[in-house]
Amino acid sequence: MKHKERGNTHMAKEQLIFCGSSETFLDKALTADSNADNGGNAFRIPSLVNANGTLIAAIDRASCGADWGYIELAVRRSEDGGETWSPIETIAAPPARETKISADCYASAFYIDPCMAVAPNGDVILLADFWPECKGLHNQHLLDKHKVPYAQLSGRMRPLIYDRDGNFYYIEESGAVLDSQKQPTPYRLGSGFGDLYKGDEYVGNIYLNGAVGKNEAGAVTTFGAPLKAPKRCYVFMLRSSDRGKTWSDPVDITNMVLHETDGTFLGVAPGAGITTTDGRIVMPLYVDRKSTVSIYSVDNGDTWHRMTSQPYAENTDEWQMVEAPDGSIVGFGRQKRFGKTPMSISANKGKSWSKCGKTGLYAPKCQKSVIAVGDTVFCSHPSGHTRENGMLSVGKLRRKKGGYTHVDWVRHLPINQGFFAYSCLAQIDAHTLGVLYEDRPSSHIQFQTFELAELMG
Repeated sequence: MKHKERGNTHMAKEQLIFCGSSETFLDKALTADSNADNGGNAFRIPSLVNANGTLIAAIDRASCGADWGYIELAVRRSEDGGETWSPIETIAAPPARETKISADCYASAFYIDPCMAVAPNGDVILLADFWPECKGLHNQHLLDKHKVPYAQLSGRMRPLIYDRDGNFYYIEESGAVLDSQKQPTPYRLGSGFGDLYKGDEYVGNIYLNGAVGKNEAGAVTTFGAPLKAPKRCYVFMLRSSDRGKTWSDPVDITNMVLHETDGTFLGVAPGAGITTTDGRIVMPLYVDRKSTVSIYSVDNGDTWHRMTSQPYAENTDEWQMVEAPDGSIVGFGRQKRFGKTPMSISANKGKSWSKCGKTGLYAPKCQKSVIAVGDTVFCSHPSGHTRENGMLSVGKLRRKKGGYTHVDWVRHLPINQGFFAYSCLAQIDAHTLGVLYEDRPSSHIQFQTFELAELMG
């Protein structure tokens, strides 16, 4: 192990924030802690932000422990620094036609990989992947690699849907469906998410494939429509203007940031984005060949941008970022195997990026979380050669040629022993950090706090 120093620090008692109820995905003894406030069949992928004094914890709430199947987005809130939490609430439910409690079932659309940030106006912005019925990246033969998802209509990019013969149709902002010659059809999108009508007759959901099947997750189920959205990853946004109490319907922002070279996967890097000192929201994304993507908003998330002349952000895979004292942004990637962590830097608020080598933060291939307080960087990550032994590493950003391109890692403090995977850090107040993390392969999400003074020595 190549960490320079390990130490002990005062840690609050672990709090179980999300707990699975299915013995298929979690040890029987642990499922006993699942209840109406924290429970569901399975959970993965935590996101955590502090929205002006209210902690919001977001999660994938799934029918099974896989990266496909029926997956909702859910949240819990704390108004007392993490001492107590509100009951779990689903904020986005995908269309589904079957919801078996089994990884063999993928007869559902699904959300996955939440990433939150707090906008300058106080709104909470949540981005997540949305997939039509398929297995996501785990069976790419099911994806529609040759179907264009958007096209120009009356000067604006509009979604396309396709019939079984490969003919495409435009969806107007009103929900009306036009054929490829831009002529009216009897079809229209209704008020339900992806629900298609032919006149007044409901004819199914554009994100699903076939007939209704077994429903073991208590979801609302339906059947596939004759016109379908291309099977690919979409980036959807939800917004809360009351610190997580209520949320908007999901909105597709993919067309604002999609590049022609992205392929069928432009997805969200889970965890947290940042809001810079000058009011820009910057969010981490990535593409299937593991290049990273940075998108940003200067209007509280109403519109999103990506630098088309340099569409990729010179890092690898799922990544997170911090703002340095000089206003530059430093990105930390997910390495391909156990070893040092790749870094990149942006001198123009996330528009373009350059590599700055690797930093001596050793971890396996796994998402990590980073947060900065001044020139001090905190990173939560597994420290073993596999996803185990959670660590909170403390480093100092150092200026070298090209800006803050170096980190001196000065302390490494244990979070837990045993399994540790995805995590998310948030500053609770001037004295405290919180971390939300997975301590089982599925369905068991813990929360801990750390005193900043002790972390910083």
